[in-house]
Amino acid sequence: MKKVLYIVFYYPPIGGSGVHRGVKFTRYLPEFNWDSVVLTPDPKLIKQPKDYSLLNEVSPEQKIHHFFTLDARWLFKIFWGLKLPQVVNWLNYHIFKPDADILALPFLRFKISQLIKKYKIDLIFISGPPFSLMLNVLWLKKKYPFPVIVDFRDDWSMGQSRLDNPPPESFRKYEVNLEHQVLSKADKVIVANEAIKNNFLSLHPDLSAEHFVVITNGYDEKDFQKVFPPRETEKDKLQIVYIGSLYGRRQPAMVWKVLIDLVEQGKINPEKISIHIFGPNYRSFVFKGYENNQILEKIVKLQPYLNHSQVPEVMSQADVLWLFIGAGPKSDAISTGKIFEYMRTGKPIWAVINPQGMAANILRPSGLSFIANNENPVDISNSLVNLYNLWQEEKLSVMPDWEYIHSFERRELTRKLAGVFDKTLSKINPDKMNNLE
Repeated sequence: MKKVLYIVFYYPPIGGSGVHRGVKFTRYLPEFNWDSVVLTPDPKLIKQPKDYSLLNEVSPEQKIHHFFTLDARWLFKIFWGLKLPQVVNWLNYHIFKPDADILALPFLRFKISQLIKKYKIDLIFISGPPFSLMLNVLWLKKKYPFPVIVDFRDDWSMGQSRLDNPPPESFRKYEVNLEHQVLSKADKVIVANEAIKNNFLSLHPDLSAEHFVVITNGYDEKDFQKVFPPRETEKDKLQIVYIGSLYGRRQPAMVWKVLIDLVEQGKINPEKISIHIFGPNYRSFVFKGYENNQILEKIVKLQPYLNHSQVPEVMSQADVLWLFIGAGPKSDAISTGKIFEYMRTGKPIWAVINPQGMAANILRPSGLSFIANNENPVDISNSLVNLYNLWQEEKLSVMPDWEYIHSFERRELTRKLAGVFDKTLSKINPDKMNNLE
């Protein structure tokens, strides 16, 4: 069996949406003749929520090695607490380039060298963000003959955080140049959606489209094998469920304004609707501008973070699943991982998103979507009233295109990844691989 060294920052027991892609790849790669050696930071040192249930997704035979790191987010927490966000911005744009996880590189590289000596590695696979991990491409290509493939779960220099909080021009030039070096030196670039690929090509026109491969996120069929009973509570309400964090652009003030107006106009009965938001969310942010609104207090409930094993049941018992992507530059490039699990439930999906974006393009063929323009309150209002009326009339039904939805199954996506590994490795001179430093 061939061996891939998989360098990934977010891996169980670290929780969150960014973890699942890596977990599922490593789970299914052995079925396609690839054994992975995972290299990830010591989770005790990382300021990220932990989800120990995700360890059940990791094979007992999985080889996992940890490296030491200094997580600057512990320091950032102090400055945020002191209401000094400008200090965090200054550190990020003048000291920690391209991001704060640059502090991990010396320890990471030492560990990479150890593992290369310990295992007969055939290929190296690096996932980002954080994008500082991508700097290892330049180091590895100088030092070792292995093919190096990179996986971009999100945009880098044209990502949402960069557009919403623009860096100084000197940082911008540095990062774009760094991005170009990484993309051009990597043997193959995998991206999570077509928009990320197009953004890279527009910024780096000397690169060819064939250098990139789109492998989307997806869902794992085994998570949905159990048949869940109907919910026992709120049977007389239209229950809308949102899974995940609301932050940055994902501030739903426009949705709250629409909901309040519909209740005040008598178009929605507040006793007949509920919205449950599951995740590590802050009330002050979620309800910003509407902190003490009685209508929202009656309808909207913030719920705690769910272990991933709990998510399918909560989604399956909802009447409608809510997808929300905030408006802003390049919002068309965002396609959150939850889309695919939402689709697998076969439930109606209320998608308040960019109607011309990647998320909308993925959703439309599913037969499940009720799409509302995230910049148009009238459109949001009409879509919500439509859902509510259909539910009241007992006509809220959808016709899922299961053949389309099943194309996003994690095993099939991993099959595609293994194919990229095989094709890339076949182009490497085996004599070079046998003469490591």
